[in-house]
Amino acid sequence: MGYPHPLHERETPLLSRYFGDPEARSLDGWKSRGGYKGLEQALGMAQADITNVVKDSGLRGRGGAGFPTGLKWSFMKPGDGKPHYLCCNADESEPGTFKDREVMRWTPHALVEGCAIAAYAIGAETTYIYIRGEFTEPLLWMNRAVEEAYADGILGANAMGTGKRIDMHVHKGAGAYICGEETALMESLEGRRGNPRIKPPFPAVSGVFGMPTTINNVETLAAVPQILLQGADWYKKMSLSNPKSTGTKLYSVCGNVKKPGTYEVVMGFPFKDFLYDLCGGPLDGRKFKAVIPGGASVPIQTMAEAEATLMDYEGFVAQGTMLGSGGVIVIDDAQSMVRVIARIARFFAHESCAQCTQCREGTAWTTKILERIRDGHGTMEDLDTLIEIGENMTGTTICVLSDSCAVPVISGIKKFRSEFESLIQGRRVHPVLEAVA
Repeated sequence: MGYPHPLHERETPLLSRYFGDPEARSLDGWKSRGGYKGLEQALGMAQADITNVVKDSGLRGRGGAGFPTGLKWSFMKPGDGKPHYLCCNADESEPGTFKDREVMRWTPHALVEGCAIAAYAIGAETTYIYIRGEFTEPLLWMNRAVEEAYADGILGANAMGTGKRIDMHVHKGAGAYICGEETALMESLEGRRGNPRIKPPFPAVSGVFGMPTTINNVETLAAVPQILLQGADWYKKMSLSNPKSTGTKLYSVCGNVKKPGTYEVVMGFPFKDFLYDLCGGPLDGRKFKAVIPGGASVPIQTMAEAEATLMDYEGFVAQGTMLGSGGVIVIDDAQSMVRVIARIARFFAHESCAQCTQCREGTAWTTKILERIRDGHGTMEDLDTLIEIGENMTGTTICVLSDSCAVPVISGIKKFRSEFESLIQGRRVHPVLEAVA
């Protein structure tokens, strides 16, 4: 559903079914809607069997990377004598993305249940839900849901009376973009500055407190209980295009569009229909010009590319971009692409942890040049310089924040170069001075 808009007939509301329903927030309300039946079933299964069901379903990480969830779980080895940890990445710091926020503020017990199933499957007695510090409402409801689950015996030393321990803690982050990167999240969780770690070792070998750890996204974990109850084949059949992309996907939609909100559609849904039908199309008197479909860090699409896209991992790649976090940012013909891209670059320059030279210097330099062009003082040579900087920033750092800044800049210049050139050629003075003149 494009909450707060009514459910559209072409949506498939699995995770979003109870968005906007305040009664679904409480434990009693969630149980009356079928909640915790998936966990009850899981606690009666062998851990490896749970992992295999998730693996067979084709569920992939919904945070951006799209890594197969069951495969990630299989890297953990329950019973190896070490403490295991599950970290739920609820930081959701990617610009344009807010679908995890909706899961937590409307159906917090869906996430608690998904975390509990995953924790049991990978042999993790302790789960940390790492929530972005600015998410005050989701923090309230998640803390309340965890408290209710403990009080009801769902969590704790004797989870649902099975004698199995599942502990869960809600951890409030400080609001740094970089803490959405899994190793920076773990550094922050341990009380240090959120700087990404060099990999290997990977979290499944040495994660939180140096112990085996799995990190999954909110949307990913919230889907697990239904997969377990309905079966892998049921989930696999929800695919309109590539069989490697299964199930439904939540999309956050914002920008110059009539109906912004959170929508849920089956993988492979036509992006053109999504934008013009479900989301209501452009504002009156305007036309769509560009779309950033996976949050600010993915390549920008022209409308020709966007309208030819099928909404799954492979479909977005085929049209020159990535699904990413599903944060759809719509840009119409009243906006300057130079201003949009300069704003994105400034965000990444501000959020860089400054650990890597290419990122620290590259994001700042990129922002400085873009803002000079924006203000009417750019040169044609600046465009080639920006592309060269971006190429040198890509694939050369510990994490991908540097790439995240370079990608929209390079794609924006290549696809909308005429806007940059027109601004360079037509405005040689500051807008304020131009107005005075």
